[in-house]
Amino acid sequence: MRLVLIMLPVAILMACAEPIFELQESVELISPAGSSSAQPHLSVSSDNQVILSWLEPMGNQDALKFSTIDGGSWSQPKTLASGSNWFVNWADFPSVVPINGALWAAHWLVTQEDGYGYDTVLSTSKDSGASWSEPSPLHLDGTPTEHGFVTLFPSQSGIGAVWLDGRNFIQDGEFVFETSSGELPGMSLRHAQFDANGERLLAQELNKFVCDCCQTDVALSQGNALLVYRGRTSDEIRDIYFQRFTGNIWESPKVIHSDGWVIGGCPINGPAIDALGDDVAVAWFSAANDRPLVKLAWSNNGGENFSGPLEVDSEGSFGHVDVASIGNGSSAVSWLRSEGDGMSLMVRKVQHTGEMSVPIVVANIDIARPLDFPQMAYDGSRLIFAWTDTGDAERVRTAVVTLKP
Repeated sequence: MRLVLIMLPVAILMACAEPIFELQESVELISPAGSSSAQPHLSVSSDNQVILSWLEPMGNQDALKFSTIDGGSWSQPKTLASGSNWFVNWADFPSVVPINGALWAAHWLVTQEDGYGYDTVLSTSKDSGASWSEPSPLHLDGTPTEHGFVTLFPSQSGIGAVWLDGRNFIQDGEFVFETSSGELPGMSLRHAQFDANGERLLAQELNKFVCDCCQTDVALSQGNALLVYRGRTSDEIRDIYFQRFTGNIWESPKVIHSDGWVIGGCPINGPAIDALGDDVAVAWFSAANDRPLVKLAWSNNGGENFSGPLEVDSEGSFGHVDVASIGNGSSAVSWLRSEGDGMSLMVRKVQHTGEMSVPIVVANIDIARPLDFPQMAYDGSRLIFAWTDTGDAERVRTAVVTLKP
């Protein structure tokens, strides 16, 4: 009993000593991506190494390239794979993700030979990206439908993957928009698990009816995978759902908040999630009641329950959000905002008490409609951003915002 009484104040003092960060001015980094590059993706390893991947033309092919940041500059880019039959889309982008130590995973999209569908392939590296395996299918249904919006993540010493899957549109060998019983088939959400060699261990359907083309996202909290995505009901309510993967079981989905956004088509505007210990932050866009908003909800118990959402931005918000947990009960939220004839990439710090910093402009983008989904990653001391811009030539650009106590 006496030992507990001595240690408890120390734990409290350590928690109180965690610095309260403030966002500094955005500074552009020289991007490793070349001309006509696009579709950036940022990921962070367990030791805070940031990896940038993107697509870039290479002759008559498309190439998936990646780079890591060391101090104030990006490493010489490496080409992971290339192909002339890839499916390239501004909203559905490839990724390169550190999984566990030297185990990395990557995915990209391949156009099917017949029809309009496309597939996703998976490649793995056991030497931190120095060499890569031959790609293998992420899914095995073989249907002429869409398979994409993938999130890769560490899972039980191997690789987890979730994606949107169109196989349920095929009924009795035919593509249908309504079954004989009147039921609406739709995009489903699926999960697969792979070992370190890329061998499939598990495949399952998580939700048979979700929003068609909104990005998925996963964060880790105390060894559990926390998944967010935009759901869909038969009444076309498309709110944000949460599911947790504990052990080898997915818990039932639950709505983060009942926005009640009724929209008769996919808004192409998925949620983002990040976690630091038991603190979990979820950001998303909603335009319920014709009021465009960026929202943030958080959990301090690993996703057991979530707070009511804060309104992070309501001034011409376009969504395309990202979120990073930066400690001391605060998160950084990024989004796109319409600014006259262009867009601005914004970021602000949000305390879970409801206090918010003044928004910072990361970049002004000289185009009225977004070219991609800007990415944000936290490496323990700064926020790193990646986005596609036009400028003199379309290409992926990067910037950093330092966090100082």
